[in-house]
Order: sequence, then structure tokens, then C-alpha cells
Amino acid sequence: MNILITVGIFPPDIGGPASFVPKISKYLISKGHSVKILCLSDKDNLTYKDELNVIRINRNLPIIFRWLKTIKNIYSISKNSDLIFVNGLGTETTIANLFRRKKVLRKIVGDPVWERVYNKKLTDESFDNFQKNKHGVFISLQKFIRNWSINRSDRVITPSHHLKAFLESIGIKKNIYVINNGVLFNNREKVFFENKIIQLLVVSRLVSQKNIDFIIKAVKLLTNHDVLLNIVGDGTELNNLKNVVKKNELNEKVNFIGKVNERKLEEYLKGSDIFIQASDYEGLPHSILEAANYELPILSTEVGGCSEFLNKGERGYIIPLPVSENEIANCITKIINNKEEAISKAKTAKKFLNQEYNFNTNAEIYNQNINEMVDN
Repeated sequence: MNILITVGIFPPDIGGPASFVPKISKYLISKGHSVKILCLSDKDNLTYKDELNVIRINRNLPIIFRWLKTIKNIYSISKNSDLIFVNGLGTETTIANLFRRKKVLRKIVGDPVWERVYNKKLTDESFDNFQKNKHGVFISLQKFIRNWSINRSDRVITPSHHLKAFLESIGIKKNIYVINNGVLFNNREKVFFENKIIQLLVVSRLVSQKNIDFIIKAVKLLTNHDVLLNIVGDGTELNNLKNVVKKNELNEKVNFIGKVNERKLEEYLKGSDIFIQASDYEGLPHSILEAANYELPILSTEVGGCSEFLNKGERGYIIPLPVSENEIANCITKIINNKEEAISKAKTAKKFLNQEYNFNTNAEIYNQNINEMVDN
């Protein structure tokens, strides 16, 4: 079977789809499918070497040219495809498929409309309030296009029940299936808190909704503990975050690592003591699952699918909303001062991860969905 996967971010980008798509592609290939991936990429990464069959489009092109080029490529490549698996570029795929009429499997991990306007600081509404409230023509039109595009899919998948409820609430009429994100389980024994300097880790796109500025400011409040914050990822907020570091005189306490490959990311996961995620909204980030896989104590906001994984603090520590540096600093201090409790939570999270978020188990469910869709 020939499958085209569309996605907005792909390695060396950091983010959930960039983590998921390479793994699911390799799994589908192992099941006998032929997979092509179409993604957006920074200009410097257009010639990035890939193990997979990847077509990269320059995301730095003027938006109208990028849109037209993306639609043209999807239309051309999908000619010989049996199914399009959408992990991003949803509207472009829908427009191209008006003429191809291929089967479409759509994975939804959030609301691109809210994320776009929130990160551009056009709204300060929470994810849930944004869906309920009325807006002007500009945002209302984007919401209409979002719903139209999703409803033209043949089947919709989300990684959390919270996202399923969101889709139903905005009028998505397709059958919606919940398939958990997953990781390739490792049996490595964690050596807890082996570092003299406590290593804090953030793995994220650097955008406004991630609240990384509050994490940086929290480091300054940890005067009784020797800590180092490593921030893995890149994004539009990088320069602003560097200014926050400079303003708070934290150059010796905060490292911006940038984009890294999978092997380098594993090194940071192995060498860290605490994982932090302070987003205003998440579907269910792969980074939290990877942190649990390496038995890192997890400190996270209880948003979206994160609430399902954290289970009211049973499998991690909860940052109260609205996010503040004081609350983050208090939570980090609690973990450092109660290491046995933190270790117990980390072990509980890893056990739950292996039961519910095993990648191979969940990848086979995707494979079954794809086979059913094409056969029917």
C-alpha cells in the first residue's frame, strides 16, 4: 500500500509530530507499506539527510508561495497514493485532495487556530475558553476552515480523550478514535539524582504557549539548590528567552541546546534529574512520555492529555494554573527535598507507560485502521 504522510515539523525539528512521524513511518514500512513524507523545513535543513523518503518544502517562503507549492506537491505525490495520513498541513492537504479524492486519515493533537493566534499574542484566552467564546471575522473564518478541513477526513484519531471531547464540542461529525501516543520502551535502570548539580530538562518548541520564560525565572528563585537548566529545541521565542536569561543574570544556570538528533536527545534524557513542561495547552506531548521512559520525575501543567497521564499527581508533579515562576520553583524544591517520593512517582509513571503507551502496540492499531480504510 502506498501512503503519503503530511506533517508541518520533522527532524531535525523538535516537537510531537517530528517525533511520531519517523517512528510510525518505519513501523508501517516494516508491515509492507510504501511511505512518502511531505514536510516543511527551514531553509538550512532542506538537504538534511534522511533515512526515509522525505520531500521538504521551505517553510521560510512567503506564505502564499509556500501554500501553493505545498498543495501542488501533495496533489502530485498523492496520485499514486492509496491513503493520505495527515499529521499536519491539514488545510493544504484537504484542498489538494478535492481533486484526488484519496482516503484521508487525520491525526489531531491540538487546535492550530488557537495555537497560531495565542503564540502571535492575538489572544490570551485559554484553550477551552477560546473554543467557547465568539471572535471577529478573522478568527471565525479560521475556525470555519479548520472544521471544514477535519470533516472532510475519512477517519480522525486523537491521542487523548480530552481532545476527542474538544473535537465533538466544535462540531466534528466524523468517527473519532483515541489512540495513545507511544514510546519504544527501554529497560534501562535509572540512577536517580546522581548529579551534584541538579539537571533540569525542557524539550520543546520555543513558542509562547510553552511558558519557558517562567521556567527560566524559576531557576533564579532556587537559591538554596545548585541547578542547571538545559533547554532542547528551537523556535520563535528563542531571542526573547535569551533576553530573559541575560536580564536575570542566569548565563551560568541556563543552556540553550537547540535542535538535536535522537541519539543526542537520549543523552540529555539519561543525564537529567527532573523534566519540566509548563505549557498552557498540550494534546499529550511525546516529550513527557520519553521523560517517563527514562524514569525522570515529571513536573507538568495539568492540561489536555497531560491530566490523563499525571492522574492528579499520582505519576508526576502538577504546576498550578496560571503558570508562575514561584509555583514552578516550589515544585522543583519539593522534588529535590523529597527524592524518595519523586523516585516512586517516576517508577509508577514508567510502569503505566509500558501498559498504556507502548509504541508497537499502538502503532499496530494505526496499521489496522489504515488497512480497514483502504479495504472498505
